[in-house]
Parts: sequence; C-alpha cells; structure tokens
Amino acid sequence: MKRLLFFLTVLMLGRPAMALEVEHIIHTTVGPFETSQETLVYKFFGANGYDVKTGIKTLGTFDTLYPFSADYHAYGTYNKSQFLPQDYYYETQSRFRHRTKRIVYKNGVPQYRISTKGEKKRQDDIIIDEKYGNSNDLLSTFGELIHKIVTDGSCDFERFSFDGKHYSRSKVKFLGFENIHTPFFSGNAMKCQYHLEVLDDAEAGFMLSKDEPVYFWALQDQKTNTWFLARILVEKTPFGKMESLTTSIKVKP
Repeated sequence: MKRLLFFLTVLMLGRPAMALEVEHIIHTTVGPFETSQETLVYKFFGANGYDVKTGIKTLGTFDTLYPFSADYHAYGTYNKSQFLPQDYYYETQSRFRHRTKRIVYKNGVPQYRISTKGEKKRQDDIIIDEKYGNSNDLLSTFGELIHKIVTDGSCDFERFSFDGKHYSRSKVKFLGFENIHTPFFSGNAMKCQYHLEVLDDAEAGFMLSKDEPVYFWALQDQKTNTWFLARILVEKTPFGKMESLTTSIKVKP
C-alpha cells in the first residue's frame, strides 16, 4: 500500500520557473472502492532549488480495512546533469505502527539514515552500490522527471532510485498525445507509461506487481500553461482497475 500510494502522489507534473509552487489534490479508486486522497505541493525556486512534499490518507472501506496515512518530503538543488538531494524524510501511520525515516545527504550522496519504529530509534551509515550510479530518493527522482517533461516536452526517462536500503529503477516511455475527458479536466494530453523495477529482491508493494505497467496522462492548465497530472490508470490489481483523477490544482507564481 505504501509504495503504491506514494507513487500516485509523485506523478504530478508542473513547469519549473524562478518561483513556482503547485498544489494538486487527487482521489483514487480501486475497483468499486474509493481508496485514498493524495496531495502534492512542489516548488522550483531560485536558479536551481526544488522542494517536494506529499501527503496520503486512505478513505472509506479501505480506511476501515487498511488504515494508512503518510507524509513525504524531499528538497535539494539541481544542475544541468543531475538532481542533488539535501534531505529526505517520511512519516507513516498504519493501524498498529508508526514509522519515520530520514536520509541525510552530502553533495547529493546519501551518508546515513535515521529510522524509528514506534519507540525504537536507530541510525545506520549508508554504503552505496557504485553500479547504480547517482541514485536519489524516489521523490527527488520524480522531481527530475518533472523537470525533463517541461524542458524537453517528453517523458522518456530512466533513473535508479535508492530508499536507504533497496534500489529501484524507474522507466518512463512517451506514448504520444491523446484527447481525454474526466469529470474535472479535459484536453489533448501527454500519455506516458511508467514501469517500476524493484531491485535487491524487494517487493513492488501492495496491489502493484513488478510487471504491471502504470499509465498516466498530463495536461497543461489553460490559465498558466502549467503541466499537471490529469489521470493515472493501472489495469490490473487484486481488487480490480485502479484509477486516480486530479480534482483540483492551485498554482502560485
């Protein structure tokens, strides 16, 4: 559940500028169930700063069966060749367990992680695997994807990510443009396919298999020309089709 819901929130798209803040609110359904609401606030500021925050809360029947809430935050800088995180933090709450994790970076390289489970706290040095190159946290990786979309006009993208323990690889393929209509937004959208390959024998997460593709459609806001996510679709989960729709956006120049 955690990895799936986190993925839903970080696929929001926008246009970086000297000072830009964009907030999204989306609702997700799986089969006949209303499952969750997600929020995302991201900022591109100055010449090379980024800040991304997400929040997740289960709803309805899923909140009764699988209650879960979480907040994620990543910030750092970027240059022409890469994004350089400074700090990544998340906090999650399930029915019986409260967890936190922070990854501390130096010049974009992870140094150590601090994690808690309930009342237990530990700090571990991070030993990186050189074969995966510069691997950022997943939230910073999606920040880099946002930047590529708005500067190149395409979502073709591939990067390794690292959560402090396990590596994954994000692959995104541009599939062209397609007219879409949702109850909230419509227009000629950029269609992309996302695939998450989880390495180190880690699991892809509740309801999301390693081989199941995720499709998303991005539109440009008519008032500000800001890119945003209009729709996410996963055809097959154990509970049926999963669909996420953006219900509103706020843009602060």
